[in-house]
Amino acid sequence: MNTYRSLMLLAVFATTLVSCGSLEMAGPDNVTPTTPPPTTPPVTGNNKIEGTWNFAGVRVNSVSSISESGAKAIVYSDYTTFNNKGVVVIDGSTFKITGMSYSIDAVIRNVLYMNGELITDLQMPFQMAMDPYNASNPYKLVGADSIYFSAGVMETPSYGGGTVEVQAAGGKISWSADTLLLTLNLNQVESSAVVTGFEVMKLVKQK
Repeated sequence: MNTYRSLMLLAVFATTLVSCGSLEMAGPDNVTPTTPPPTTPPVTGNNKIEGTWNFAGVRVNSVSSISESGAKAIVYSDYTTFNNKGVVVIDGSTFKITGMSYSIDAVIRNVLYMNGELITDLQMPFQMAMDPYNASNPYKLVGADSIYFSAGVMETPSYGGGTVEVQAAGGKISWSADTLLLTLNLNQVESSAVVTGFEVMKLVKQK
């Protein structure tokens, strides 16, 4: 059972890293990547991202899988943050984050297989509170509706406490009324676990 516990801990840990991890492309066995939700039309005309925005939360939908010695652990997570706080000032090259924080209160699903046989399928609580932090992250627009952050976007809490290192990430830009949506596709490897899915960060423009 030590192998099972180790695999599950690694897979659960990977679910907390999402887009902050290294962007090494990978194709997991028997795991179907999640399709991001439909978004509004891409950036056009006067839809500019420059300005002052309130952080309105992030939704994460991910699948993490890891295999070792015939055992395979899969963790499914789908949550939206609350108690969202902070301000993001965007100029022509930088996202300046001030006082960003949020909370997570969700349930994640954990599945374990041994040589293809189901060993356990259970749910466990995932509760986190991110302390306020400040950051200045450079970005580049790519085409009309894509964006790339060479130093990542935002910090993410680790399942074991603390935060994980923010790394490069790319995604799509769209709008829903006065809300700016940054959708990041997840297809990466973290701590030997393959992570797929998406993350949607929401910013509401200050009046």
